[in-house]
Amino acid sequence: MNMQIVSQAKNLTGFFFLLYFLPLALLLFVILASTTMDLPFGIFTRDLAATAEVNPLTGVTSNVGALLWAAAATICFLAWEVFRHQPKEKWFAVFMLCSGLLTTLLLCDDFFMLHDYIFPRYLAIKEKFFLLAYFSLMFCWMVVFRKCILKTQYLILLLAFVFLGLSVLVDQFQTPIEAFIGDSRILFEDGSKLIGIVSWLGYFFKCCLLKINENILE
Repeated sequence: MNMQIVSQAKNLTGFFFLLYFLPLALLLFVILASTTMDLPFGIFTRDLAATAEVNPLTGVTSNVGALLWAAAATICFLAWEVFRHQPKEKWFAVFMLCSGLLTTLLLCDDFFMLHDYIFPRYLAIKEKFFLLAYFSLMFCWMVVFRKCILKTQYLILLLAFVFLGLSVLVDQFQTPIEAFIGDSRILFEDGSKLIGIVSWLGYFFKCCLLKINENILE
């Protein structure tokens, strides 16, 4: 038994590094931030609802959206790992890797409120700059991988773009829209984003499922 554990430890050295690097780096960041900003550790580690003493359902759709982003990124990275070892699927594997990185970027931006709070407030970078950057990045992604995308059921991806774009549009013109439909504007904006994220997840799930079925049938 001991020899098996030692053998497994040797074989899993690289995997352990990848697995634990980010959480340990996060904990180190918490220690540095807590010390530098003179804030208790709980500010960084406790649930937001517990810290703010608000209803646990506060921001539930936003939190679910973050989970869906994470699920989509996981699917992409898993597909990359599976298909990168198959010579004829190299380009699809690259497509999945880049899609996973793009999804992770969107996840971080959404979850940590980067473009709409952190960067404008602390770095004085306007929100519209990031929206333009994300639009350009999406456009480049579609152009580079157009052949891969056209072989998939891209209607789901189009729906993702429609709903995510609608959410951004409502956010940019929230004052006149709120004057027209009142507080329902928030539900319309965040609801559209949630449906967009679901569509994004559904697209990559379907993508990978079809590719797996293709390889099984061969």
